[in-house]
Amino acid sequence: MQTLETRQLIAFTELARLGSFTEVANQLGLTQSAVSHSIKALEKQLEVVLFERFGKNVSLTLEGQALLPYANKIIAQMQIAQDGIQILKKPGYGRLRIGATVSISQYLLPSILREFRESFPNYTITVVTEDTKKLVSILENGKIDFAIALETSTSSRFKFTNLFNDQIEMAISPVHSIAKKENISRDDIADEEFIFYKSTSETFHIIEGIFTHMSSKMNASMQVGSMAAIKEMAQYGMGIGLIPRWIALDEISSGRLIFRSLPTQNANRSWGIYEVKNETVSIAKMIFTGICRNVVETRKLRTEILSKSKM
Repeated sequence: MQTLETRQLIAFTELARLGSFTEVANQLGLTQSAVSHSIKALEKQLEVVLFERFGKNVSLTLEGQALLPYANKIIAQMQIAQDGIQILKKPGYGRLRIGATVSISQYLLPSILREFRESFPNYTITVVTEDTKKLVSILENGKIDFAIALETSTSSRFKFTNLFNDQIEMAISPVHSIAKKENISRDDIADEEFIFYKSTSETFHIIEGIFTHMSSKMNASMQVGSMAAIKEMAQYGMGIGLIPRWIALDEISSGRLIFRSLPTQNANRSWGIYEVKNETVSIAKMIFTGICRNVVETRKLRTEILSKSKM
């Protein structure tokens, strides 16, 4: 059997991702004719139709869907091999591709990368910021080496290493009507307006579960695409922010926000590192994981101190 060509597989995976010959041609620096020829040649070799055509757009057939994970894995392994050869040619050089959620990217990743850069100054570092579900998909396609995200149900292909646990709490302005209450009941917040992260995120699904567990509804609410915006709105008394404590250490320290637990036991989350099982782990990757743990432990310690100082 004739071996599949790399350029055909690359064209195939990009067309599956982008759904447009024009966009693939622009992405790969080829003509549309060249992309079309690669796909037709691949279909002819496999004796199947891989895409259904809808005008200028395409979508995968069942055969195309079956081929996609194999193609992604082949390309990812070839990239790993290429990177390994380059590292041997230039000791101390390499590449680290990291995926992280918005919260991790904004509040933890800068410290992690600063320490990593001190150990590996010649590494090329790429960061992809997405929600958990999207990051897991990108990792599965071999586009990143790690994903730092929330624990969720995933493919058995992944290894998940826990870094820390947190919980969704209520961030309240000191002048809010319920700010002086230490223990807040469901009745206290029945008519309050809540501010929470966008509905496509894993955090939103957790918040939905919290209110379902409390047999309550969010009668008034605002969805915001930024944790910083949630904090700002809560400070101005525009509502109660639903966020974890560790992203608001400065606001807690300065007294601009007060945190109170939700009247439920169902607000806990688990954060960690996703990686593909059985892949070769380099020294750089091992050190990166260790740095993540060190930074998280430092941040957790600060959180505990601040929490106790406010009691």
